[in-house]
Amino acid sequence: MAKSSGPGPSIGIVGAGAGGLSLARILTERGLANVTVIERAGRIGGKALTIPYQGVPHELGTCYTTYGYTHIARWMEEYGIESQRLPNHIIQLPDGTPQDFRDFVLGSNKVKAYAEIARYIWVWWTRFFTRQHFARKTEAFDKEFSQPFGAWLDDNGFSVVKRFAWRTITGMGYGHVDDVPALNGLRWNMPSLILSAAAIRVDEPVPGYQVLWQNIAWNLDVRLDHHIEKVTRHGERFEVETNKGTLHFDHLVISSPLDDLARWMELRPDEEECFSSISWGEYVTTLVVAEGWFQTENTHSFASNLYGANGDRRGHVLVARRTGPKTPVSEAREEGRPDVYVCYQYGGDGMTDEVLGEYLAADIAAQGGKVVEVLNRSRWKYMPRMTGEAIAGGNVWRLRELQGKQNTWYTGASLSHEAVDNIVDFNMQLADRMEYRIKGFSDKPLGKFGFMARQRWRHYLTLHNK
Repeated sequence: MAKSSGPGPSIGIVGAGAGGLSLARILTERGLANVTVIERAGRIGGKALTIPYQGVPHELGTCYTTYGYTHIARWMEEYGIESQRLPNHIIQLPDGTPQDFRDFVLGSNKVKAYAEIARYIWVWWTRFFTRQHFARKTEAFDKEFSQPFGAWLDDNGFSVVKRFAWRTITGMGYGHVDDVPALNGLRWNMPSLILSAAAIRVDEPVPGYQVLWQNIAWNLDVRLDHHIEKVTRHGERFEVETNKGTLHFDHLVISSPLDDLARWMELRPDEEECFSSISWGEYVTTLVVAEGWFQTENTHSFASNLYGANGDRRGHVLVARRTGPKTPVSEAREEGRPDVYVCYQYGGDGMTDEVLGEYLAADIAAQGGKVVEVLNRSRWKYMPRMTGEAIAGGNVWRLRELQGKQNTWYTGASLSHEAVDNIVDFNMQLADRMEYRIKGFSDKPLGKFGFMARQRWRHYLTLHNK
């Protein structure tokens, strides 16, 4: 990978996943080119993992783009990466009946359903997004959004959105809809996601997400196989000792899991307090060749497993995706090619590879299919979230107040959400703060509304390449 260098303070970013690479790209676009990304693995991409098999790339990690992926769409266009529409999504009801997922969500009264969605979007903007980004810390905000997302949806009469959330929250590995805090549920189930589903505007990069990150990383200084052994803060500077030597930075950005920090950096009391309330789950993706399973839909969800994913159905297949032809070559060779599926399960205590494999084979057999070969299984440390008690106690705001202390910055899923568009949007705002700090500007004279207006203007100019 080519090294980028430039004037200005040195910036180290820990982690070459979506959080680290997108921030490095954004900072470089802003003219802050003295950025180094440190990655302990031997590849870039983090939770993006594309596995080619018989000429077709299969996504075992990040897979979709929707309306909200504006920056990703711009980068894909820049690198000539095309996308493929995924229009067919079936959910199998507990009684075994297959139903189109959009019909499942909307129900029989479409007018009433769309009216509810419109009301949800209004509430999302006025009671969640605006208060989260513009308002000061309030106990009412903390209390409301610390409760489980399912309970919040029930209290507000959003039954349509709750059916949608069984797939977008529980089915995508973010936790059980009746357990995950409303803060996390609302961060992901934003208007752009709901409108994308309504318009069947869910796409997948043809060559795979990992190819996008490889293109982005090409002109960045990315150090692979660098295991951090110790980070020492000398005031506002950093000494980073790795297995391949010592690096020095003026600013350090952490995009890796925050609970890993204590292994190699002495934390301040305020950092310990914030990070100790964050826990992770495990999501498992398995690439499998199967015979006799579903053929016509892109995605198949299993309602009975979604509903029970927090208890007796843990380990069972929540969702499966069939990867069809993506290119003219793969389409021409489709006849005779084996059917390959990506299957999604929750892991955790007691869920060994053997146990997960048994659940997988049994679930496929129950649908009339048969596992021929398991090609790959990836176990992801996934979906960080604060406890409801920590959210109610104002930990969201305290975590924000840590940004920039001793030139230490934080990004990634712990600060926003696992979804790539959430992380990139968060990094646009983080890059603003870093840029203003480095260039000696301040957002305080403008206040919160002025600072956000300036951010949105910067966002607009970036999207339109001006």
